[in-house]
Amino acid sequence: MVESQLLVEGRKKQLLLFIFCTFFFSGSTLFSENTSAFEFECLSETRVSGLFQNQRKFLKNSEFFPYKTIMSFTNDYKNLKEKDNSVKNITEAKYNYKCKKNESNTIISCSPVGIVNGYEIKFSLETLRYRKSLLTDFWIEGKGNEVDYVHLSLGYCYSINN
Repeated sequence: MVESQLLVEGRKKQLLLFIFCTFFFSGSTLFSENTSAFEFECLSETRVSGLFQNQRKFLKNSEFFPYKTIMSFTNDYKNLKEKDNSVKNITEAKYNYKCKKNESNTIISCSPVGIVNGYEIKFSLETLRYRKSLLTDFWIEGKGNEVDYVHLSLGYCYSINN
């Protein structure tokens, strides 16, 4: 009789464990966001920098933006983590962005998150081309004799997770 009670209690525990595991795994998939990542390796075709002050202008080739980056989009292209790919092929996460698609869902505009003075990124889902840009506003805002710099990078990407 004691053995049958122990057997029943053991089966109850197994059943409860099974129900708990089933609920946990099904609940975690129901309540989780779509976190599938869309990763692209992006190569820069043009990288230029310049300054504007008192109508003197110049642009020159620049190392402000790296030649190769990895753009990792999550949550249906609402979040972006950009990673620099160094000469040693070491990938380091640099910036996080919040992104919005345009009305036709083909162009993604991304702005940096946090207090980092990051740059804006526009990315085309049709052509897989991108533009990164940063413009300082010191001179425009009239804060003094500061210099405004513009940094631009144009390039193309290809998918690395399909």
